Amino acid sequence: MNFENIRAYKDDEYQSIIKKLIDIDVLMEAIHFYLPEMTIEQIKEKLLSFTTIQDFQSNMVCLVIDRIVNHSSDGITFKGIEELNPNISNLLLSNHRDIVLDSALINYALNFKKKNTSEIAIGSNLLSLPWVKDLVRLNKSFIVRRNVPKQEVIEASKTLSAYINYTLKEKKQDIWIAQREGRAKDGFDKTTPGLLKMFGMCTDGDLLTHLISLNITPVAISYEYDPCDYLKIPELLKKHNGEEYIKAPNEDNQHMVLGMKGYKGNIHIHFGEPINNNILKFKEIKNKNELLKLIAEVIDEKIYKNYHLFPTNYIAYDLLNNKNEFENNYTKADKEKFEAYIEKRLENFKGNELAKEIFLKMYANPVINKLNSQKTEVRSPK
Repeated sequence: MNFENIRAYKDDEYQSIIKKLIDIDVLMEAIHFYLPEMTIEQIKEKLLSFTTIQDFQSNMVCLVIDRIVNHSSDGITFKGIEELNPNISNLLLSNHRDIVLDSALINYALNFKKKNTSEIAIGSNLLSLPWVKDLVRLNKSFIVRRNVPKQEVIEASKTLSAYINYTLKEKKQDIWIAQREGRAKDGFDKTTPGLLKMFGMCTDGDLLTHLISLNITPVAISYEYDPCDYLKIPELLKKHNGEEYIKAPNEDNQHMVLGMKGYKGNIHIHFGEPINNNILKFKEIKNKNELLKLIAEVIDEKIYKNYHLFPTNYIAYDLLNNKNEFENNYTKADKEKFEAYIEKRLENFKGNELAKEIFLKMYANPVINKLNSQKTEVRSPK
């Protein structure tokens, strides 16, 4: 199968691509913003000095991500990364909160712990400029075609499925992909069964056996604050009212830039274990849709369980429900700080109680999901 139009670039393509990219002024200026101690000429020289994608990622991309973390957060912590088996390739499946940073921070964590970074799935809708497409493919990204004509959807999905299978099993390379198309703007993380269906489109064999062979590994990423929270409210208001929301031109780019530059508080990434042992019990289920739904629920439960809740989440839950149920998980100062933050973020929605409820739910939904998953665990037979 031909992957030429979607695959990540290889080491022997690095020099030819980077020679084009160093002529993109806006890119060089963006790197210079985070590395002000270097002149643009020095940045170009450094980029040209690398001979492999790993060199480029370790000595430039991760350096920029490190600056982003230092400039816009109170720090990042990781858990479970040491337990990742270095002898198998994992399909890292995470919740999706930030267009750029979710995958970037996961690879930053892997690089920090001296692990091989993953290939990243990225939607073609974010790659309108040719140089951006080159940049992401140089940074170990492969392209998920969006807005495909109806007659091409199945073929595009089969190609993507085959590429994921090939990358994991032949290239022995980890992959990161979000659990759903588009971010969970309301803070409600949920795996799309259709994504799991796509994983199986490259095989005529047993679906469960194939999914087990991919070593699907849930990853939970948590941000204390979402820099784009207030920008999501108009869309969520429309959705609540059953109305169509039409994105403004350049809206995704605005969210990408603010996601990188805006304040995030603390960040935590929890790498789980492959779900293979958890889904073996479904081998008697013959209905594919039921099977995919059950596997998606297993992934969700793992993400909810491993999602790190911050004071902002507990405060939002208590404010939303007019309770003090989780008051032991935050201080009075935490609450005052978050209430002031809410007021500032909702300046353009003063008096709009629905907007406030939607805003609080963004932060409260991870608590709700964790509570519901704990109830499910209690009900499940041992």
